[in-house]
Amino acid sequence: MATTPVLSLRGINKRYGPNRVLRDISLEVGVGEVAALLGENGAGKSTLLKILAGVVRADGGTIQVDGQAADLESPRAAAASGVAYIPQELTYVPDITVAENICLGRWPARWGTTSPSATLRRARTIAQRFGFELPLEQNMNRLSRAEQQLAEILKVLIRDARAILLDEPTAALPDHDALRLLRLTRSLAEEGIAVVYVSHRLDEVFRLCDTIHVLRDGHLALSGPIAGTTSAQAIAQMLGRELAAAEPARAGTPSTSTALRLKGWSRTGIPALRDVSFEVKSGEIVGMYGLRGSGAECIAEALGGLHGDIEGATFVAGARVPALKTPLAAKRAGIAYVPADRKADGLVLGLSVQHQLSLLSLDRVSRFGFIRRREERQLAKQLASSVQLRSRGLGQLQVELSGGNQQKVLLASRMAIKPDIFVLHEPTRGVDVGARLEIHRLLRQLADAGTSILIVTSDIEEVTSVPDRCLVVRQGRIVGELSRPRSEDQSKILHVAGGTE
Repeated sequence: MATTPVLSLRGINKRYGPNRVLRDISLEVGVGEVAALLGENGAGKSTLLKILAGVVRADGGTIQVDGQAADLESPRAAAASGVAYIPQELTYVPDITVAENICLGRWPARWGTTSPSATLRRARTIAQRFGFELPLEQNMNRLSRAEQQLAEILKVLIRDARAILLDEPTAALPDHDALRLLRLTRSLAEEGIAVVYVSHRLDEVFRLCDTIHVLRDGHLALSGPIAGTTSAQAIAQMLGRELAAAEPARAGTPSTSTALRLKGWSRTGIPALRDVSFEVKSGEIVGMYGLRGSGAECIAEALGGLHGDIEGATFVAGARVPALKTPLAAKRAGIAYVPADRKADGLVLGLSVQHQLSLLSLDRVSRFGFIRRREERQLAKQLASSVQLRSRGLGQLQVELSGGNQQKVLLASRMAIKPDIFVLHEPTRGVDVGARLEIHRLLRQLADAGTSILIVTSDIEEVTSVPDRCLVVRQGRIVGELSRPRSEDQSKILHVAGGTE
């Protein structure tokens, strides 16, 4: 006998002014089912999640939870109906314990009072039930991002959530933490909880999910069991066009001249570096892959001027440059650094697109200390066009842009300084498939024009689809190198990076 779905949506519609963002969306998520919700930025995923979370009201349609009509008029109403939403930006209280965060608003009480020991016992009970291992007595701000994510999940489980909406839960996590979260998500499903899982990582989706729902331009373009769907079909439905099995090859070839050379880079901190030496040719794309703590991220940050304690020599175009002790020193050496966390380290989200695009190049648009707005606008317009930025205009605030378009602004702002060398740390983290392909295409174009590019990434698909050469880092050393890496090399790279080759 068929069971009643936990979530049932029928004919959900939403319009913002003349723009219809959701058009007659109907889908179901069953007991113990993990349902993938995919689509490019702007396809309607976030709006649909917010409707289910009670943040946004639908213009039409019905929602049922466990077979009962649910009026999700507010987040409180959604929570009372058993629907819990965990957004990308976590909403914990940093200066209280993990146990207190988990029990927030659901304190164990006797005669109107509670105690730290009772709170700890309740948090421990729910953590043990679902197999979550967390330092419950530590403050939340001392936890890793992955642990904070798990604590937020326990916070909704203690409220007897029947359906959990996870929005890009692994976007900012390294591979081993992401795998841990995937395993625990599957354990939630085994407890009978319905999970709606939003992710741009298709490998995760096909490893974890039972069903797949693809939105395109507000329509449900694909819906069904994941067992009968390929990643190529999912991508084609997201983009509205067929996609080649492999990303296109580069039009040009690297020069024989060396643009960047590191010699004997060492560091005694954490992570440590041990005699790191390599070079990047003019017009070459070099990928660097390593697990968290391997030192790969330290190399990227040091080239951006974020680690002043590096020993060793750095050469640009054959000439030794002063130690890269500050971001300004890196910029003066002709290196443009794109950080891994665009929101925390790369963008001033309260600025307009125009002001951000010119921020690193004010000398080009200023005279006698005053910004010439006409020149600034011309520069911003040119840069926005070069990266195919999608926005309402140059005056739009960056905080209003999708993740993919924020990343394009970040890249374009670095392009404005006309660097000889690009160092990109996780250049496509948290962006959709379409934006990812556009960014990869842009990097190839830059390389074909002679720019040297170093991509430091924990994305195994990225490191085997874009670079001309791949370097593998483990325990602070370069332990492997592959020329023209391809998808069939992924297993080898992972083995070398993990020390099991």
